[in-house]
Amino acid sequence: MQGLVIGLITLALSFNAQGAEDPWLHLEKASQAARKLSYKGIFLYQNSQDIRSIEITHLNNGEEEFARMVSLDGQPREALSRGNNMMVFNSNKENVIIQERQGQSLFPAILPPDIESVKAIYTLRFANQERISGREAQIVYLEPKDQFRYLYKLWLDKEFGLILKMSILDHQQKMIEQASFNQIGLFSGQDLNWFKPDVDIHKKYIMNEAPENKASLEKYCTIANLPAGYKEVSHVTRTMGTKPQIVHHWVFSDGLSFVSLFVNPIPKDQKSRIGETRVGSSHVHARVMNGNQIMVVGTVPQATIQKISNSIQDMKAH
Repeated sequence: MQGLVIGLITLALSFNAQGAEDPWLHLEKASQAARKLSYKGIFLYQNSQDIRSIEITHLNNGEEEFARMVSLDGQPREALSRGNNMMVFNSNKENVIIQERQGQSLFPAILPPDIESVKAIYTLRFANQERISGREAQIVYLEPKDQFRYLYKLWLDKEFGLILKMSILDHQQKMIEQASFNQIGLFSGQDLNWFKPDVDIHKKYIMNEAPENKASLEKYCTIANLPAGYKEVSHVTRTMGTKPQIVHHWVFSDGLSFVSLFVNPIPKDQKSRIGETRVGSSHVHARVMNGNQIMVVGTVPQATIQKISNSIQDMKAH
């Protein structure tokens, strides 16, 4: 425990000392704090269609990260993560559906471990200071250098650097998403007795087996001229649907936002989708190319979705 306390003090001193030398070090410390500190709190998450309170417990034992997130509103829902692996428990009237997920960047760990990618596409600007959840916070803005990403407003804990509040704003300064702690505290224990789901003995637990993902080596199409800063972070193929069909799934990221691209041959008895819509805080763009359904989804500006959709070339015909 003594070692952990010393580590927390060192992180705080480093945040205060280095921040004066390079403003981007504030973002680096915020990124580290979300992953290295052990904390427990409740934050309010909201977007255009949803508002809910979430309790989070996060522990770093020096080797691994453990986190438990519990939705306090609506139907019971919680998630347990260990490293990059996550199990989500969704409860309904009769059952609890268990799903496995990977690669989630969830509040307050929204910044990438390497801030260099963010520097190239955002400008950092400091603003006023405010109190969030009883703690002093420094407001910083990540202002996009082009139209392909949103503005981020962050409230950084002045002592430890942890992100206490986050707002994603569109080009008209309208809120897209927001998360803010109303309770937050650090702890130094290593006990993992909390790292388990609440079990309802009256419900049946069902494992929702996700389709097997396979790293794709097939050059199904060429993707070129992505928006500046966006890079492919994964590409898998899976078999989905009652009438099994191959679906290609790419994920692109600029370090802060993530965009999914889905491509699959259109079965003869299936109607294609064409057009644009919005679901919650996400834009969706659908089109058809050489008999393939193309679908792009992400909490990013519409221009980003369209450019990624139009970046597909040399598509195999079906």
